Amino acid sequence: MQIRLTQGVKFLLIACFAAFLIQQTADQFFNANLASFFALVPVSFVFEYRFWQIITYSFLHGDVMHLFLNLMMLVFIGSELEAVWGTARFLKFYFICVIAGGVAYLLLQLVSSGQSLHIPMVGASAGVYGLLIAYGLMFAERTLLFMMLFPMKAKHFIWVLAGIEFMSTVFSTRAGVAGIAHLGGMGAGWLYLWGWRNFPQFWQKKHWPLTGRNRDRKSRKADHLKLVVNRDKGRHIFGSKPGEGPDEKDDENPKTWH
Repeated sequence: MQIRLTQGVKFLLIACFAAFLIQQTADQFFNANLASFFALVPVSFVFEYRFWQIITYSFLHGDVMHLFLNLMMLVFIGSELEAVWGTARFLKFYFICVIAGGVAYLLLQLVSSGQSLHIPMVGASAGVYGLLIAYGLMFAERTLLFMMLFPMKAKHFIWVLAGIEFMSTVFSTRAGVAGIAHLGGMGAGWLYLWGWRNFPQFWQKKHWPLTGRNRDRKSRKADHLKLVVNRDKGRHIFGSKPGEGPDEKDDENPKTWH
């Protein structure tokens, strides 16, 4: 997979790395405890009205490995998607998944109540998992390395990942906290793509590859429109000589992402 840095991915990389440095420096040398103010803490979000935490938690990370893994996935997966969607739509999708992951975490903690209301959540994983769902749906036949070792098609990889997160949410107490946020991001990503895919009034079809059924459907629509136009302008076409009719170069050429 070719590594490239797009504008939106660069913004997220710089923001997450800078936030991690500020967080670690302030906490270790000044005892600032920035996580209590910017991490997603259910009791602070609900009762102290710190609503910004639903976004800011995604810029904080627990340790270097946590930061590295999330940023690595942003580079490999996010850049591919941003190249297709553009920066504005990419960031919109990413933060929708971040917010959905935060909401899922809040709901789980509010239901369980007790001391869990004071447990902060940090990390960009909800947004990253949403990007993984989008990648698996849009580039289904591409090969990814599961656990960095086993090659697997993207369309299978995302469901294996979703299954692991579901099992960790149900059967593991500590991992389940992070797992529900991951599932929230994945679910939001899937619903976003499904909704915009099935409601043309809110969706531009050009964002999807014209392959298989989509290409056949678009070709039939184009042929139908061509027949209607020709019928309406028949007096000009049937009486014209070869070369005087409509320009044959105007036929639509299917576009792909690459």
